[in-house]
Formats: sequence, structure tokens, C-alpha cells
Amino acid sequence: MEKNNKIGVFLARMQPIHNAHLYVVKKALEECDKVLIVLGSENKSNMIRNPYDINLREEMLRECLDMEDNDRISIMTLPDWSMEEDEEDTKIWGRYFYYNVVSRISQKYFSLYYSDNKEILDSWFKDTEVENYITYRSFDRATLFEGLSATKIRQALIEDDYEYIKKFCPTPVVSRFDLLKSYYEKVSKNPCEDFSME
Repeated sequence: MEKNNKIGVFLARMQPIHNAHLYVVKKALEECDKVLIVLGSENKSNMIRNPYDINLREEMLRECLDMEDNDRISIMTLPDWSMEEDEEDTKIWGRYFYYNVVSRISQKYFSLYYSDNKEILDSWFKDTEVENYITYRSFDRATLFEGLSATKIRQALIEDDYEYIKKFCPTPVVSRFDLLKSYYEKVSKNPCEDFSME
């Protein structure tokens, strides 16, 4: 990515990818020259909130982007720093995220697209040396596609609700319905525990 472009960065785990994720990517493309999608939790799988491994998630994402045929998008993966409920390291996570992104886009400034509440972003960046380099573009997930979330998608898989998946997910997810369902059922019966980096 070239310097001085307006770059949008979208962070999501995509467990699995759904239409609200793609909506945010399209918004970022409308507003920015280039978009970097950061697939989070690279180092986590076989957990209730992170069942699918990074290879499968990236494969489905790339299939969606191939359909869009957009060369302004790039993808990077990023391991989690800590456990989701761990609030002690939020500022460290914010810096870790920021400097990993900057090393990829080769510029200090970017717009961060996020589909959760703004307070989470503040907990990562407020009162840090990187705060002024990031512009927030947050979207209220409660208003996107009837409050769509990956949690609801996974629940629909467990409930064998093919119509819900078809309504709210792109083709790469719909076509893997049986695979995603059986895998999540297996994980649900014997999930791995969450962990922090040592």
C-alpha cells in the first residue's frame, strides 16, 4: 500500500463471515483508497467463540472478495494478545494492534472500521501515543441486518436453520453449511479453553 493514501482498516474475527462484515468492508471501500482487513484471533480455534481456524476463515473471506473482484483490499492475520475478558492488557493490545497495522500499511494514519461499541476502541487507544493517528468509523451492530452477529450465525448452524444462514451469509458460508455445522457441534461438545500469550 502506498503512503498518503486514505486507508481503512477493518478488524473482525469472522467466525464465520456474514453480510454485516461485508457491509462494513463496502463502506470502507466507499470512503477510502485502500482497505486492510485484519482477521483477528489467528492463534485461536476450537473454542466456543473462536471455533474455526484461521485458514478456513481466510479462505471464505478471500472467496467473498474474489466475487467482489476488488484489488484495493488486502488481508492480514493477527494473533490475540490476551483472553477476551482480560481488561488489564487493553492498552497493550491497542499498541500491539496499531503497530502491526502500521508495519503493514507503511503509514501512521488510518481509519479504523469497527462493528462494536466505541468504548472498546477507547479502552485500546484513549490516552496513548497512537490515539491521534486513528479515526474511528464505528457501526452499531444492533442496527445492521437485524442485529446480525457471528454468535447468531453459529446458533443458526446448531439449530440447523439453513434459511437464516442463506439470508444473512455470503455464498462461501452457505455452501459450507454442513461442514461449519458439524465442526461447530464437535467444538461445542469439547471446547478448548481460551488463553493469553505467554
